[in-house]
Amino acid sequence: MLETRRDIAPSHRDAFLVIDSSLLVQAMSWRAETLLGVTEDSAVNRPVVQLLVPADAEAGRPAKFAAALADAAAGADEPVSAFVRPWNTFGVRLRARVASCGPPRAALVVLEDQQPRRLHVVS
Repeated sequence: MLETRRDIAPSHRDAFLVIDSSLLVQAMSWRAETLLGVTEDSAVNRPVVQLLVPADAEAGRPAKFAAALADAAAGADEPVSAFVRPWNTFGVRLRARVASCGPPRAALVVLEDQQPRRLHVVS
């Protein structure tokens, strides 16, 4: 069982990953498996960049996500947000909330879908 800040702790419905200080995936939720199209077994010990990359809008600052992961895995106190997308998918934008968790110390990445919602108007 891992501990993290109450304001970042995911619910059982959230997509989240646990990333170690080497930026390798160590765990993921079933929702993250569905969202990213991989199983936890195939994702564990893979570099996070094989699953998530900075979103197009963040391309000018690609190091922000990696720096947030490294800082969180080192025990940074404050959560950081960055926008990412699945490595092989364009047009998808996910807000990644990154915070420290542990023990052992690691980065917790909680993913939030940023796609526009379609409204159904009933007349």
